[in-house]
Amino acid sequence: MHELATFPFVRALQARGARIYLVGGTVRDALLGLARKDLDLLVTGVPQRQLMRLLRPYGRVQLTGRAFGVIKFLPQGWEGPPIDIALPRTEVSTGVGHRDFVVTFDHTLPVETDLQRRDFTINAMALELPSGRLIDPFGGQQDLARRLLRQVSPRAFPEDPLRILRGVQLAARFALQVDPETQQAMQACAALITTVAPERIAEELRKLFQAPQPSRGFALMQEVGLLGHILPELARLAELPEATGASSLFARTLRRLDAVQGSPLLEHRGELDLLLAALFYDSGRAEAPPAAPAAEVAARSARLARQRLEALKMTTIGVQPKRVEALIAASAFDPVALASDAALRHFASRLGAEMALRVLELRLADSLGNGPPEAQTPFLHLRQRLHAQLARQVPLGLPQLAVNGHDLQRLGIPPGPRLGRILNALLHHVLDNPACNTRDHLLALADEIARGGASAPACCPPS
Repeated sequence: MHELATFPFVRALQARGARIYLVGGTVRDALLGLARKDLDLLVTGVPQRQLMRLLRPYGRVQLTGRAFGVIKFLPQGWEGPPIDIALPRTEVSTGVGHRDFVVTFDHTLPVETDLQRRDFTINAMALELPSGRLIDPFGGQQDLARRLLRQVSPRAFPEDPLRILRGVQLAARFALQVDPETQQAMQACAALITTVAPERIAEELRKLFQAPQPSRGFALMQEVGLLGHILPELARLAELPEATGASSLFARTLRRLDAVQGSPLLEHRGELDLLLAALFYDSGRAEAPPAAPAAEVAARSARLARQRLEALKMTTIGVQPKRVEALIAASAFDPVALASDAALRHFASRLGAEMALRVLELRLADSLGNGPPEAQTPFLHLRQRLHAQLARQVPLGLPQLAVNGHDLQRLGIPPGPRLGRILNALLHHVLDNPACNTRDHLLALADEIARGGASAPACCPPS
């Protein structure tokens, strides 16, 4: 029996002839033994207005989905988010868009009628409260036990093509095999995903990135022909071989992606922007000349990533397209060039310490997924050395300098671009040798630069 069954509003509704059911993903996750805070209830036997009147003494009630008969209800003493309560409904498709439906909600309909409009059998179950009786007209419990994803009806995908992508993320998150007939239906309807609003696609991608191995979902998207309609830059990588010729760049991408998601060697594993940087890391190779240098490929990949993420309105799920772009663009560095601590400090100053750490992890993830163990060593060492520099609190930016613009103005250097250039020169000097970050030394150096001198006064032994 679910904990919600003990709440007073359940008994109050029952006393008025209502029947209450947990439905959808709530039941699926309960059968899998997974905790779930957001709950969906279905109530039959009570008209909507009466239902709202009955609920009000027991919590906060708000009708948010008038067209679909959905009530947001926050019971007194409930610590989770508001509960969605709906009446049974039928939906008749009138077009290809996700809003092209005639919806009828009717408190007299049995729960089975509501369940038959759902997408997959594992989401088409209901748990009656407070008895805990399972209503499973389509065999969802058995499919869940067999780890099988199966559509409820052949109309599922034509009526709402987003269900194809939902099936992809469910298969990846719960390690499900797709029923052959369902997979054929996915393929037949894949092109219809272009009729779906980008925000809805972004939300399903967000859930896909919660999978232990997101690669399972992206591989399935490619297999059913969905990837080319959502992320064509990635679909093209399936046709390009790796430098070693062992597999495609798409396969390399998926291994890199899973490393970002799950490798214990990464400190920022699972971060959405870093996952997307791993996904688009090689996307520019499809349009770059074969002999293009790494920096050019990275720049192309970064640009494509930002364009696609903005087109999909991924900001709605918390993605920062500019940050993803910057991560990819900065990834084309030679680790040998960062052999000295001074070079590493300049690298971290240019990117910012937090961004620099993530760029190192992006390269580390690529080596974890696609190289021998020794390929990881340079990036692990670089990260370790950068952490050591940060622990010493070495100055990496203008705010950490021992002088500022006001100090330079008191030397007679007027505000303007020239003052900014001198401050940056001081920063570069300190990045070369942090021990030189003293007020007296930097003022003397600033005065020397302002007077046209080229040499820096000695400050202390190099660091």
